[in-house]
Amino acid sequence: MTTAQALLDRFYDALKTLSAEPLADCVSEDFVLEWQGSASIPWAGTWRGVKGLLAFVQTLNQHLDILHVQRLKQLADDETTMVLLHGHWRLKATGRDVQALACNIFAIEGGRIRSYTVLNNTAAFAEALAERPGA
Repeated sequence: MTTAQALLDRFYDALKTLSAEPLADCVSEDFVLEWQGSASIPWAGTWRGVKGLLAFVQTLNQHLDILHVQRLKQLADDETTMVLLHGHWRLKATGRDVQALACNIFAIEGGRIRSYTVLNNTAAFAEALAERPGA
């Protein structure tokens, strides 16, 4: 197992349980997280540094249960790792589930994650969060 693989294993294990401190141990001080999506998705946007990551995790924890994440494919070069995954999440506010493919892109430098970009099915998340007429 490569160092990058071990790092991502630790990161995903901590993310699955929304464990803030183990996540922080995986990232650099200048870490940047980009979760692509509209303003209707509370955790979408840019989160900077360890404090930003911890705020992201707190926001996720308030709004989302991670039911299952399966890594399907991983591609890497010296500095970048892309992970294709299938996830199953439940929105706490509505009880609705989202199942979707996602692509996570990591930049790794000095044994830590420098950036993490999430490309997900944002339309499905926005729809699952939306209030339905008559509800």
